[in-house]
Amino acid sequence: MPNCPKCGHNVQKPVKTWPIPSRRPLKEGEQARLAGIFECPNCNARFRAAVETEVNPQQAVTIKDMVGRIKGIREELMLTLTNLREKIKTLEIEKASLMSEIENLRKVAEARANALENEVGTLREEVRSLKDLLGYVEERK
Repeated sequence: MPNCPKCGHNVQKPVKTWPIPSRRPLKEGEQARLAGIFECPNCNARFRAAVETEVNPQQAVTIKDMVGRIKGIREELMLTLTNLREKIKTLEIEKASLMSEIENLRKVAEARANALENEVGTLREEVRSLKDLLGYVEERK
């Protein structure tokens, strides 16, 4: 890691990094070089320097590995898609059954409301006939 140009302190981590453009194409397993802005914890000086990258040959990504990972991800996505489609079908069936249940409940509620209206009408007629029978005269205010 680079040293601070003012105080000479060794700075471990950059604040920001970016790749350095190269004129030649990178070889297989080779990573792009990085540059970074560092900030010294002692004197708070900010400076630019190259970032050293440690590359293990085992960690180098090959196209074959990437294709394998992409295939694995695709298979997982296909399984997820299949599961989601099954859940959607189940939810649509449940929605249809709930809608029919709501319709049945609405019909029952309307029938009860009609029956109550009929009862209220009958009761009003009975009250009127009883008033006529008893000769009840309503007081008007």
